[in-house]
Amino acid sequence: MNASKSPKSGIKEQRKIELTLRVNSYEHELIKKRQTEKTMSRWLRNLALKSKPVSIADPNLIRQLGRIGSNLNQITRHANIDNQLDKQVLNEITAIRKLMHELINQNLEDARKADDDR
Repeated sequence: MNASKSPKSGIKEQRKIELTLRVNSYEHELIKKRQTEKTMSRWLRNLALKSKPVSIADPNLIRQLGRIGSNLNQITRHANIDNQLDKQVLNEITAIRKLMHELINQNLEDARKADDDR
């Protein structure tokens, strides 16, 4: 039987709506290899209904981390030229690491709040 309980009413409801998915032959083969349920319908339905969507990375965070990475590269070049790390370089590295951790932690906190609001 092609039915499941409705979350609102708790009554078994016939599945009448058909969804169409277009793929090329290569994608079809990959999907078939990954299929873990007896039927493709059940497997795709479970993937769609039971999986948690991946949060999209904050573009601003990515830009800021890119800038920080550039700064670290400049510091590394400076340190390699002098073959030593002076106190200023160590302070800059410490400040950059702190900033990176703050940005990452803030992004994780924002993602958790967004997930809680869903």
